[in-house]
Amino acid sequence: MLRPIPLASIGSSTPTVHVNPNRNRSQSPRSGRSGGGRSGAGRSGAGRSRGPRSGGAKRSFKDVKELEPILDAPEIENFAHWKLGDDVLDALFEMDVHKPTPIQRLAIQPVLDGKDVIAKAETGTGKTIAFGAPMLAKIDKARSTVLGLVLCPTRELAQQVQNEFKRIAAHKQLHSVLIVGGEPLRPQIEELRKGAQIVVGTPGRVLDLAQQGFLTFPWCEFAVLDEADKMFEIGFIEDIRKILAYLPTERQTLLFSATYPPELLHLARESTRDPVEIATAAGHATVENIEQLWMKTDEGDRELALRRILEQSEEEEFFLVFVDRRTEATLLHSRLKRLPFDVYALHGGYDQDVRFRLMQLFRERKLKALIATDVASRGLDVEHVTHVINYNVPRELSEYTHRIGRTGRAGRRGTAITFVTPYGQRSWDHFMRRTGWEVHRIPMPTRYSRGRPRDAALRDYDILEEEKLTPPQRQRQQPGREEREPEPVFHIGIENAWPDLELLEKRSESSSDAGDALVEIDEDGQVQGQSSRRESAPRPAAKRSSRSSSSSSSTKRSSKKKAAKKSASKRSTKKASSKKARKKSRSR
Repeated sequence: MLRPIPLASIGSSTPTVHVNPNRNRSQSPRSGRSGGGRSGAGRSGAGRSRGPRSGGAKRSFKDVKELEPILDAPEIENFAHWKLGDDVLDALFEMDVHKPTPIQRLAIQPVLDGKDVIAKAETGTGKTIAFGAPMLAKIDKARSTVLGLVLCPTRELAQQVQNEFKRIAAHKQLHSVLIVGGEPLRPQIEELRKGAQIVVGTPGRVLDLAQQGFLTFPWCEFAVLDEADKMFEIGFIEDIRKILAYLPTERQTLLFSATYPPELLHLARESTRDPVEIATAAGHATVENIEQLWMKTDEGDRELALRRILEQSEEEEFFLVFVDRRTEATLLHSRLKRLPFDVYALHGGYDQDVRFRLMQLFRERKLKALIATDVASRGLDVEHVTHVINYNVPRELSEYTHRIGRTGRAGRRGTAITFVTPYGQRSWDHFMRRTGWEVHRIPMPTRYSRGRPRDAALRDYDILEEEKLTPPQRQRQQPGREEREPEPVFHIGIENAWPDLELLEKRSESSSDAGDALVEIDEDGQVQGQSSRRESAPRPAAKRSSRSSSSSSSTKRSSKKKAAKKSASKRSTKKASSKKARKKSRSR
């Protein structure tokens, strides 16, 4: 039924506007821009959409039943157990992925069977392959329309999933498009018009293109929500509801996450049909091959502790340091930049291109440590990260779980160290009581231990027991100010602290004969260029040139002074002559 809307000016000659409240958004005139010959209205009409419900009181989600963990996963030795096709199996073999993880053994078959899946698994257990391999195996490469949509909370994670999909579908020749914010719209629209079968993106940009009609889903078969809990924390929950309303009801919906808050679990069950619920662990579990440690330190001693940990590390150890704020990442980077290896900061204040290049350098082992905010905790998947350092106690337990999950990837061993200050002690104690984990305390590293043998390195610290501490140990645990290395602190603005990536890449590719170069940042935060760590003797030619330049400048200054004196004398003679002329005229 049409509902008339009266105009603001009564008696105006403009005709009355009528709005159909049941009109589907996909029927807008702009919906045909992405091609395909059919609009999304045929299968994703408003009457069948599973979008947000309007009105009503705010619901309570306390009674939402949690996912039950599955303790015994089926014993499957390799991926040939499933009908994934030769193309996908060959790609997994080339990726050196042979034995499936528990979440893969539980999730791949339901996805192949066409069922909706709600899966909960620890960070770093191969969730991307768990939904990506069967999804790509089922997609028909001959169809030139969007058949799969993958939503990720951050641009970094979307880029990571896109790269993983390209590797899995290397032999199948599927076309996937990355749709994220912070990038120009036109190139993404052009890629969509080429006929992409898979779209990987963030909710904000996907919803924007869908509302403008550049992105439609008339035949979409898969909707994947990766790291759904992070999207819930960021506030994408309403955008996700709107995006799902554009998709056909016959789709297959897959949700993968490490945690499920009650409201998110309610949305997951509301957006799926008879889903297969999978959980490989109860509560906030972590990977068993991650050794969790904590260090009690004052607020001002954290930088010294981090500096010593990095200095005493081995060459094959790489660090991911998490901080809470961008300014903290920038300031810590400026203080650690003179270490004998490269340490850089990564946060949302950098352009997308800079962030991708920094992550690529870190993946290529050209950076010893990366100081990051939580923007990287979900998107950075680097297998060779051996240590995660929590510079602050995380605000939430799920945040802690995702942070330390950046190490111990692909079956490797990892170490997570958390700096606990008096300010964060209460939150840390609450985490420990809530989880019951066995997290050992270690002492603060001391300066004299720099040359110690490998068997006494950081990972082999004796576990610190409070009752066994001797007075010298207590004193070393909280070093005095005389042990510190004074260093100027530059308060650098985020917009001025851009890393010179070209200099960094050139230095990493050059030989070691030229010495260890630095990227210098002055007090204003401007990148000045490279300087050598080894002081070389000054060149005579440079001295001669400097002397000649100084002599020429002095002669210029002297000539200027002489010219100024001459002009002053001329002015004085003119004044005197004018005075004499005036006196003569008066006397006459």
